[in-house]
Amino acid sequence: MSRESTSEYLPQLLARMAQFCADSADSAFQSLASQIRAIPTDIPSPTPTTCPTMIQCLERATAQIPVDHELGPQVALIAPQAPWHEASRGVPEFFPGGYGAAYLVNEVSAPIDDPIRLGLLLQQDHIAYPGHAHDAEEFYFILSGQARWRIDDGEFDISAGDLIHHPPAAIHAMETAKEPLLAVWVWRGQLDGRFWYESDPAIDCPRG
Repeated sequence: MSRESTSEYLPQLLARMAQFCADSADSAFQSLASQIRAIPTDIPSPTPTTCPTMIQCLERATAQIPVDHELGPQVALIAPQAPWHEASRGVPEFFPGGYGAAYLVNEVSAPIDDPIRLGLLLQQDHIAYPGHAHDAEEFYFILSGQARWRIDDGEFDISAGDLIHHPPAAIHAMETAKEPLLAVWVWRGQLDGRFWYESDPAIDCPRG
């Protein structure tokens, strides 16, 4: 797939995400639909890059996307050409790593002047991402894999097709099972705000 194909399929992914949000029973996702629809469709293709997690897990994760997942075809086409980086946060004392991230849309002004960032997350199997929080509001669209999820004091299991909402500053954690976790994520609001770990909330961590 060429770099031009990434730009070709991103508008289709955004359109399906917007409809996914509009059809959700969750008011937070419903409010996200108009912001996603407002993202420009002429965003240039990023330069593809790889990282250890992407090399190790992406093919397996995309193969596990259910055939009837509404976002699956576009994610499967875009993910191999995305600009992946290993997202260790630079704080191995809190989290040694085991997941990669890719930015597809970065800081687009929305109709209500609420900036937005959108990309992909790939977390290796049997990895516990410890409790952390950030000022930005966060949304997940789960494509494949299973994980045990925690938001503040609530815990639950997630799998492909689930939608997850993290309000600003909500403590959240996720631990994958025997398969890697692939998801589309969206941040909105305070994109340049704080990111911290539950184990030491006084320390500001890199957001990349």
